[in-house]
Amino acid sequence: MAAVNGYSSNYSYGYGYDSYQNSKLNSNSWTENAEAKADKMKEDLGIKTSSSSSTAKATSSASVFLMEYQTRLEELEAAAAKLQTSKKDNVFSNYDSALAEASKTQITGDDGTITNKKLEEAEDKVVDATKEFLDKLNGTISYLSKNSGHSATVAFQLASLKRTIPSEKGLAKIGISIDTSGNLKMDEEKFREALQKDPSLVKDVLGGQFGMAERVGDKATTILDMSVNEIMDQEVVSETTGSGSNTSTSASGASSASSKSAMSDSFRQFATFAKSGAYNLSNYYAVSMLNILV
Repeated sequence: MAAVNGYSSNYSYGYGYDSYQNSKLNSNSWTENAEAKADKMKEDLGIKTSSSSSTAKATSSASVFLMEYQTRLEELEAAAAKLQTSKKDNVFSNYDSALAEASKTQITGDDGTITNKKLEEAEDKVVDATKEFLDKLNGTISYLSKNSGHSATVAFQLASLKRTIPSEKGLAKIGISIDTSGNLKMDEEKFREALQKDPSLVKDVLGGQFGMAERVGDKATTILDMSVNEIMDQEVVSETTGSGSNTSTSASGASSASSKSAMSDSFRQFATFAKSGAYNLSNYYAVSMLNILV
């Protein structure tokens, strides 16, 4: 093409479409090269993957499950704490204080029960806290039931949570029952009646030592303290003392400190990585992140 003021018109388009096309081709080439190198590195490390796409889907699926699992357990743990008499500011302590104050004034209702505004508010808090606890427990058990196929550990944890529930006969005494779907239900009228007539019984069944809230709360805490490897039944390599060789063992039986990462921290790191999509799996840093699950 003709020159303009001594410069070729081709030069004026040097940073235009042609340059963009070249940049795009170079970018695609780099990505393909990076993916190939990442696959080679994963292969050398013994990480078996069929493709970046399938790995991304598996990673994302595991991430979603783990994050939801953690959230439900944390909420269940918090709900249980409100009922545990060993915890500060639990609803039963507040109810006992209100009941003691109301007893001094001897304000009685038509049915002979002690009535007092503060006592009624304290009773409402016990009822609300119990409803929340039952709702969180039902939700967690339901979630584990739907996802027990993720690992044998998850199935075991489901069975463990169910074992924290008292007998139906014991629950019936405080107005709580188990429906045909296995969900815990409160008959609020019967529950309030039991709380007013025998608050110690309600407190013992729910929040006392060895009560349902304490057992459920302790179970939730124990699970949250587990590593991702244990939850997902991943195998870890532990060094056998004096043998000079490595032995693969299931994570549920491993005691190596290097394989024991806090559940919450591992969840956060793993989920943050997985959410960024398949592209990151072509990055060199993907290999180190994938080691979370191996």
